[in-house]
Amino acid sequence: MPATRKSPLIFNIGLIYRRLLRNCYSLVALLLCFGSASAVALDSPVFYKIEYQQQQAYLLGSIHIGRQDFYPLGQHIESAFKQSNTLVVEADISQGDTGALLQQYGGLSNDIAAEVNATRNIYCQSHQRLCQALSPYAPWLQSAQISMNRFTQLGYSADQGVDAYFMANRSDKDLVELESIQFQFELISSFSTATQLQMLDDSINASDAEMLDLIDAWRQGNGNALATIMESQAGDADELLEKLLWQRNHTMTQKIIQLLQSKSHKQLFIVVGAGHIVGQQAIPDLLRQQGATITRCTFLQC
Repeated sequence: MPATRKSPLIFNIGLIYRRLLRNCYSLVALLLCFGSASAVALDSPVFYKIEYQQQQAYLLGSIHIGRQDFYPLGQHIESAFKQSNTLVVEADISQGDTGALLQQYGGLSNDIAAEVNATRNIYCQSHQRLCQALSPYAPWLQSAQISMNRFTQLGYSADQGVDAYFMANRSDKDLVELESIQFQFELISSFSTATQLQMLDDSINASDAEMLDLIDAWRQGNGNALATIMESQAGDADELLEKLLWQRNHTMTQKIIQLLQSKSHKQLFIVVGAGHIVGQQAIPDLLRQQGATITRCTFLQC
């Protein structure tokens, strides 16, 4: 599969997509229609068992978009989720005031408006309504919305994302955040203008084939392909690797270790973007460094 640096948020802070789509339809009017479809029985996303100090947990790499035929996931994943009493996610999207977060972190600075318009000029000639709706917003936010609009046109929805699926089916399980929605808004809005413009350009110019390659790699559990995608996404913007992936991997690993050490949860089922559990400084490797035993789970064994 060819390397691509397109759509970096789909495996990472894609929760922002769903939060915005649920609460900010004035940004983009999207009508999502999905017919019934059968599950793909051979899907096997990257999935691990964690053992640490007589505690057990499971770690699933997610994608923050999806469609109906993703579910149910493999029996080994669904069984582990059923047996767990605590769901651990990057952020609980039901928390936080989206309007206030948009006002604080999502506005377009006048001094970069011309660069933003130049980056999206050709795209906006055929997407005038969408571009008009997005014009007051920062390039990182425009990038997220354009990517989501494009995935919607390919038949995928943020509301069918893997994290959304487990949130909707958690029943009486405890819910724990590794981060927060406010942290994610603050982080991504802190990217340099150059990085945000790169993100906007990538969201516009990715081919449909590249976008579908991302999804296929996730469904097949192809860790090497996912790592290549995530690390090549950074391009010339080192902060996409440093801030979007590696720094967060270290802080999320420490939070997972703390949860295991507390022994206050019978069994954790942890769902994070797939980009965090493959490649350099991945969470499973960092957990091993802390003394945890990590086992890759498949249909046949875990």
